[in-house]
Amino acid sequence: IMGNTQSSLPTYYNADPNNESYTNALSDYVDLASAAIGAKVVKASNERFGAARNLIKASQPSKDGDDEKMDAWVTRRHNPEADWAVIQLGSSGTIAGFDIDTRGLDGEHAAQVSIQGCLAPAGTRVNSSGDLSGSHEWQELLPAVEIAANSRHLLALWTPTKDEFNHVRVSLHPDGGVSRLRVYGTVTKPHEAPVGETDLASVNAGARVILASDEKLGAKSNLILPGRATPDSPETQGWKTRRTHTADHSDWAIVRLGEPGFLTRIELDTHTYDGDQPVSAAVQACYTDVANPERDPECFWYQIVPRTELNANRLHRIDVSLNDVPFSHIRLVIYPDGGVSRIRAYGQRVQEIEKEAARED
Repeated sequence: IMGNTQSSLPTYYNADPNNESYTNALSDYVDLASAAIGAKVVKASNERFGAARNLIKASQPSKDGDDEKMDAWVTRRHNPEADWAVIQLGSSGTIAGFDIDTRGLDGEHAAQVSIQGCLAPAGTRVNSSGDLSGSHEWQELLPAVEIAANSRHLLALWTPTKDEFNHVRVSLHPDGGVSRLRVYGTVTKPHEAPVGETDLASVNAGARVILASDEKLGAKSNLILPGRATPDSPETQGWKTRRTHTADHSDWAIVRLGEPGFLTRIELDTHTYDGDQPVSAAVQACYTDVANPERDPECFWYQIVPRTELNANRLHRIDVSLNDVPFSHIRLVIYPDGGVSRIRAYGQRVQEIEKEAARED
C-alpha cells in the first residue's frame, strides 16, 4: 500500500507491522483511539454483524465467534454508499498514522477504508449522515486505501498533522468490517490547563513511558493509563517483567512527565498482582530538556522515594513534598522483578507556579 491516488505525492507509507527486525515508525506514539485511555464510539451507521465499539478495544482481535457475533465492527452487505463510525478520541492530539487491523476477518473485511478528523467539543452530536452538529467539518487524514483480509495495515503519515483532533470518522467503502483501529499520535495539552495538584504522569496529560529494562509480560505503557487495572483486561493490566534468579537484580521504567512540575505525592499500585508483585520499589526523578534523559550526561537522578516494600493488590501512597525542585522525568526501579499496574506522580505544573508568582509580583 503506497501513496495517495488524489495526488502525485503520497501522504502516507506502509510502516510494515510484520517486520520485527526494526522498530516501526509509529511505535513511539500513543493510540489515541484506545478505550484504555477513554476513547469511545459516538455513533455508527450500521452494526449488523459486529459492534463498532470493538474497534477501540485494547485487546488483540479474536478469531472466535460466528457471523452473528464478531470481535470486529462488521456492517450489513450491499451498501450503495459507505458505512461509517465516529470515534471520540481519549485525548486531543496531533496524528501520525493508523493501524487498520482486519485479523479474524476473511471474506467479511471492507474493500477500502478512509479516515477523517475533526476538533469539536466533547458531546457534539452526530447526525444520520455521520456529520457533526454545528460548523465542524471533517478534514481528510487518510484517503481511501485498499485493505486485505486477516492483515494489519500500519500506515504512517509522511508528516504528522500540525492540527490537533479529538474525533475521527472511519468509513468503509462500501461496507464490510474492520477488527481494530489504532490512531497513533501525540497528546496535546488541554486548552484549559488543570489547576492545583494533578497527575503529571498520566497519558492523558501527555506523559510517556519512554524506556524500560524489560516488558516481557506486560507493556510499560500500561503504567500511566487512567483508572485502576482490572483482571478482565490483561492487555492493560500493568507493567510486568520476566522472572529472574540473579542476586541484586532490578528492573526499571522511565516516565517523561506531561509537563515539568513540583511533585507532592507518588502512588504505586499493585492492584491485580498477588504473588507476582515486586518485593520492593524506589522512585527517582530528574530534570532535563532532553526527551530521553539517558542521552543527557548532565542529568542527575534524585531519589525521591526510598526503597519501599510493596504489598499485593494495594495502592501505596507516598508523600514526597518536593515543592522547591522541579522535575521532568521519573524512574521507577523495582526489586528484583515483577508487576506494577499503575504509577501516579502528583504535583503542580511549573508553568502554573510561575504564573502565580507573576501575579503576586
